[in-house]
Order: sequence, then C-alpha cells, then structure tokens
Amino acid sequence: MIKEQRHARIISMLRQQGVVSMEELRRSMPGVAAVTLRRDLAQLDELGAIRRRHGGAVLSDETLLRARGALPGAEASPLASDLDSLDAVILPPISGRGSDVLRREIVRRGIPFIAESAPQQGGAYLGPDNFAAGVELGRLAGQEMGGKPVSMLVIGVAELPNTRERVAGFEAGLAEAGVKPAMIHRVNGQGSYRIGLRVAHDAFAADEAINLVFAVNDHAAIAGIEAAERLDRQVAVYSMGGESAGFMARLAEAGPLRAVGALFPEVVGRLGIDMAVLGILGQSLQGTITPHAVITPESLADYFDDAAGTWRLKEDVLERLSSVRLGFNTKLLRSRRIGFLPHYPAHDWYRSMAIAMQDRCLVYGATLVTAPPHHGISAEIARLRREIAQSAAQLLRPGMVVALNEGQVNLFLAEELRNLAAQKPESLLGVTVLTNSFDVLHALEDTSAVKVILTAGEYQKADRCLVGPSLGAIFERVRPHLAFIATDGVTPGFGLSSLDERRALAAQRFINAAEISIVLADSVALGSDANHRIAGISQVRSVLTDDGALPEDRQRFRSVGVDVLIAGEVLPEPAFEADGNYRNQS
Repeated sequence: MIKEQRHARIISMLRQQGVVSMEELRRSMPGVAAVTLRRDLAQLDELGAIRRRHGGAVLSDETLLRARGALPGAEASPLASDLDSLDAVILPPISGRGSDVLRREIVRRGIPFIAESAPQQGGAYLGPDNFAAGVELGRLAGQEMGGKPVSMLVIGVAELPNTRERVAGFEAGLAEAGVKPAMIHRVNGQGSYRIGLRVAHDAFAADEAINLVFAVNDHAAIAGIEAAERLDRQVAVYSMGGESAGFMARLAEAGPLRAVGALFPEVVGRLGIDMAVLGILGQSLQGTITPHAVITPESLADYFDDAAGTWRLKEDVLERLSSVRLGFNTKLLRSRRIGFLPHYPAHDWYRSMAIAMQDRCLVYGATLVTAPPHHGISAEIARLRREIAQSAAQLLRPGMVVALNEGQVNLFLAEELRNLAAQKPESLLGVTVLTNSFDVLHALEDTSAVKVILTAGEYQKADRCLVGPSLGAIFERVRPHLAFIATDGVTPGFGLSSLDERRALAAQRFINAAEISIVLADSVALGSDANHRIAGISQVRSVLTDDGALPEDRQRFRSVGVDVLIAGEVLPEPAFEADGNYRNQS
C-alpha cells in the first residue's frame, strides 16, 4: 500500500471513530509495518491533519470541525465521549436503547446531568412546558380559523416525546377553541426539511381540503409552507420552535405562517450552563421550566429586532427571560468542561443554543465541549462489551477448544485471552481458539500459550471475517467445547440474530458444531431483533450480558430455560463430565 493510500485510510478511520490506536491501524493494514505506520502518523501530525497521542492519534481540531460541521463557538473534541473528561453534561432527547446506556453511565459516574427539552431518567429537566405552549398556540389557531371547516396536517417527529407533547397540546388548544378538524393527517418529518417536504407534499396531494398545518419545529414548518406553495394551496401554518431569528422573520411577511410558539433556544442555552455550573459546585439540581411565548406578526417587534436585515432576539428580552445570576468566584470553573451532546448538530435550535452556551461559558471561565451523543453511546457500549469479555474469559479452562465468531465483543475477548496468557499462561494451557475473524486472529497472533485455527471461507472485507459454505469444513475435524457468539440481537422469540445474512449463517455453523454455546450480548442487543436469524434460543445454554439489562428482559430468557449471566458477578464454574457434557457448578 502506497503512502497516499495509507494516509487516506488513517484519516478515514479517524473521521469515523474520532480516535484510533496503533493496534487498530495494524489490524486495518496488516501488511504495513508498525514503524511505517508511526512514520505516517508523524507526517500527518506535521501537516496538521491529526494530533499524535500515546499509542495512536486523534483528529486535529481543524479537521474535526470540517468533518463534523461542529457547532459554532464551541470546542469540538473527539474526547467528548470520554465522560471522565467532563464535569457536567447537557443532553438533548435521544431515542433508542443505546441512549439508555449513555444516560445510565452519566448517572453512575455522578456527573451533573441536565436533560434538555424532554425529561430523561436521572437528569434534571431543562426546557419548556411543551404541552402548555402547544395549548396556547392551538387556542389561537382555533380562534383565527373563525368557525371554518378544518382539515389539518400535523408534521411531527414521532420518536421524540417533546414533539409528541407539542402535538397533543396544539390539538387540546383547538378543542378548547371549539374546533374539531374533519380530518387530521399525521406525518413524520423526522426532524429533516427534505423528509418533511416529501411527506407534506404527499399529504396535500391526498387531501385537497387541508387548510391548517401544525409543525413541531421550524424545519417542519418550512417544509409545510413550501409543499403548499408548490401545489398552490392556501393554508394557515402554526409552528412551535422559533429556532432561528431568520425563521421568526417570516412572520413579518404576508405569508401562510400565522404564529410561532417560540421556545427561545438562546435562553435555554444560557440557563443550561447556569444549571451545569450549579451542579459542578455541588448544589442539588432542580428542574427548570424555560419560558415560551406565542408570537404573531403584531407582537414580533416586541421580541426581535431587524438590524440591517439581520433579525435577532432583543438583548433586553434575552436578559429578562434568562435573568439568573450566580454569585461565586468564576476562577473555580476555569478548568471545568461542560459537555453538550446534540443529536442534530447542524440543526438551528442547537446552533442557536451553542452560541448562547459558549457566551455563558466565557463569563464563567468554563469550556464548552460538543460532540454528537452517538460517540458517547459507542464508547459506553464498547466499555460494556469489554466487561462482558472479561467475564467470558473466566469461563475458559486449560485444554478447551473455544469458537469465537466475528464481532467487537469477541475481539475484546481475544485481547483478554492475550493479556491472561501473558500474566498466567498456565491458565490457558492447551487452549485452542477457532475463529472466522481476522481481528481475533491478529489479537492472538503473538500469544504462544493459545493455539489459533482460522476457518476456511470467503473473505468478507467489510467485517474482516470469513463466511460461506466452506467455513463449516473445519468442524468435520474439530468440535469446540464452547462457542462464544457475538450477535446484533437476541430475544426469546426470534432467537439470535445478525444484521448480515452471511455472518448469521457462519454463526449458525459455530453453534451447530459446539457442545455448548454462550451468547455475548450487551444490554442494547438483549431484547432486540436484527433482520437475519442465526438460531433459536433453545440452541444456546446461557446469555452473558451487562448489569444494564432490564429485569423483564432477563426474566423472559429465564422463563424459556436460558441462564442469564451478568458480567462482573461471580459466574458458575464451568466443567465437563467424563462423557464430555457440560455442567455448571455453583
């Protein structure tokens, strides 16, 4: 591989991960010597493209800003996912099981946690009363519709609780004003202008009677307005948000936008930093309801200035709505870092918030650190998987033949075995690892205490593993005592599952060949299904997961006869009878 290709590969990995180790680079480019890779890192560091760190590298601040479209005025750091470096966290609403992992770890570490815009378990709420704001806006819309027959289009973001509350409030306000729409069309704009435009266009095409649009945020409102204009429809648009002054300026035009339930992101940003500061100083955090106002063309000038065509929230309004004053020595905060983890970093709401947050941090001498929350989620899931791998390694005994399929948790298991072989080689005497994963192979390649057998098969580059029918040929000669199976999902109903069909078939061969199979699944995968079935749950003996697994998920597995083992707890002592059958010892 020539130098330009190596440099491109390193930059690509860093843009995906934020940080990369020498071990990961060697696995990614197995034919390249370590000394060559170190020289590449040194050259890229000199060019300013990366920053070298002990054992690897991170992106430079400038490259990171270009790569991630970072928020204005804030330090964008690949280390923002490392919660050890943060003194407080401001987290917007995010959905999915992975988000629970991140929230739980923030709480476990005792980091002051501000839940922005929607309540989150363990966090102090910061944001508006979404339902009440929706009611006020809906009541106004009902009054202005003047008794006309109404067919309504709602452009929402179905997965977020705060936007659902806005919709419920708006509909309640309409009802208070005596308006009952003949038809309500609900579409999910997913927080995206492009998606919102498409689904709104479809709704207008399906019902020519639509004359009222409610949008949960600015992007949804703009999408609804443009879709109506393209089809030459006359509609009245009411929106929540007011995420940018530019959007609010539309109220000054004689257009379809009739009123905005403004939630003032600048105010939320200021108050968020104030709450974080209180938490850092050891004060108990209480939820804070931020102000809102229903702004019409008549009241626009009371809140916003038009200075040479640049609309902005008036300074006296900003001061009045965020009038908290904290009395303390700001020198106490000069080394403190406040993490802001927005899920849509380029969204106007978060950009406006970030500018206000940065200004507030400058007052206090603190540093604002921003990163998308999936970086923190990925880091926390990796930590949980490493804990699972550490516990799995305790189940191995001298002389065992162990099968490991591809997957991050099995890579971590291989690294645990390598460390164990260096510290206590007698504990792995005669152990054989059979794998289809090149990552597992490379992790163990210098470990003399462990014999490694690579299966046959076709190389699947994306996953660095072998797949296909010939993979099973090895099992005509070797039968594993244990198979540790990494999966993308596992449920009592569908069983073990994978996001990739060929990897699913490979894992199935491991299970069919082994005497005992143990699933290694973090709490995000536990209780979730991926698209391709590996095997039924009855084909495995145990599931080894982390302590974040929900009790109801654990009980469902136990009710069908599958042991649920928790990483970090004392695990059953594995043993084999004289006939080769596995048994557990308490």
